[in-house]
Amino acid sequence: MSRGIWSIAVEHGVDEALEALLEACSFVRRGLVEAPYRLKPHVLFKAYTHKAFHDTLFRSTLLNIYRYMARRDAGLRVSTRLTRKSY
Repeated sequence: MSRGIWSIAVEHGVDEALEALLEACSFVRRGLVEAPYRLKPHVLFKAYTHKAFHDTLFRSTLLNIYRYMARRDAGLRVSTRLTRKSY
């Protein structure tokens, strides 16, 4: 990967996401996992936590997330999204 790509990722604060992407691509290339690759829950949790603390636009949507989770069918919706096979 070129320095230019990495510097753009750092500038936009997505360097950790790029590292996770490169790791997933490496797993797929070596035949350790099949594509589409699903990120581990702890990786997603870490990414969302980081965004909540550092990204003001994301932080403003937390209220919408709360409203989404407060619905009666939220458990079903979340479990459906977590267990679906394709996007």
